[in-house]
Amino acid sequence: MTTQVPKAPVWSEVVLVGAGALTAWWAVGDQSSQVPPGTQLDYYVRLPAYSPAVDIAIGVIGVVIGVALVVRAKGVWRLPYAGAFLLGAVLGICGRVLTAGGIGANIGAGLVFMIGLPLTAVCIAGLLTGSKLRARSAPQVGASSSTTNPA
Repeated sequence: MTTQVPKAPVWSEVVLVGAGALTAWWAVGDQSSQVPPGTQLDYYVRLPAYSPAVDIAIGVIGVVIGVALVVRAKGVWRLPYAGAFLLGAVLGICGRVLTAGGIGANIGAGLVFMIGLPLTAVCIAGLLTGSKLRARSAPQVGASSSTTNPA
């Protein structure tokens, strides 16, 4: 009788994507152009005004959640968890670039669509492929290695 190798809980990987995005959002910081007061900035996506303390809280929450889940992970699951956290970090960096204010066109937004989206797709494909390969190569729990001769 063979049983499946347990896979990492999907909710943990989803939470780690969110934690990675929050951590990167905080670590990168606001990327808006530094201009004299009164100058109007152009935004691809404009965020509502909020306190810098909110950014710090966002980052601390992301780091705490990410570290807690990765440390708690079993040995086989650490790589997919780290990959999910890094995927979230890519999304957080892309989010900061899309919300940066600038004078004129936001060239970074175009780069996010040209580089960030394909990079995100590659990360997702890598996570899915890695979990499939790991499930195939892991020893099956409960597999019988002895053969019986019916004669």
